[in-house]
Amino acid sequence: MSKSLQDQLLALGVASKKRVKQAKHQQRAESKEPKGPGIQESLQKAQQKARDERKARDQALDVERKVKRLKAERLAQVRDMVKSNLIDRGPESERVDFRFPYGKKIRPFPVGTDVRDGLARGMIGLVEVDGTICIVPREILEKCVERLEGQEIFSHIAKLEEQDDDYPPIPEDLDW
Repeated sequence: MSKSLQDQLLALGVASKKRVKQAKHQQRAESKEPKGPGIQESLQKAQQKARDERKARDQALDVERKVKRLKAERLAQVRDMVKSNLIDRGPESERVDFRFPYGKKIRPFPVGTDVRDGLARGMIGLVEVDGTICIVPREILEKCVERLEGQEIFSHIAKLEEQDDDYPPIPEDLDW
């Protein structure tokens, strides 16, 4: 069997025992050194990653809360506008049904004749707030729909009729 290089160099007198010991000690020390990142470094990276994730989650929750608060504020504004500009249905004894599409059904809504005419001509409209259908002027209804853009709200308004003063009136006794 052949001897190791260190043993051969010791036998020749080129290397001393002290040098051989130092070389072995240095090899052992180098092999024990961690080759990857240290425990402290990986712990710091993990903590930083957890902080970043928590910060991103908190920011997302904050944005969600702001959107929810903004929707609630706009709904409160619409409630106030409808409450302050509410039009009465008319006397109960003179009410007639105004029929309008509500979802997939045609729903009757008893109102006075003058209110019904205003609804049919598009001068006033219907809006549902908190489960109650209210009658409001056209301008207020358009503002309400604009404020609640993106939110589900029922509103009904007929197309605004233009008055043609140049067109002669149609006689009532005309037969087709």
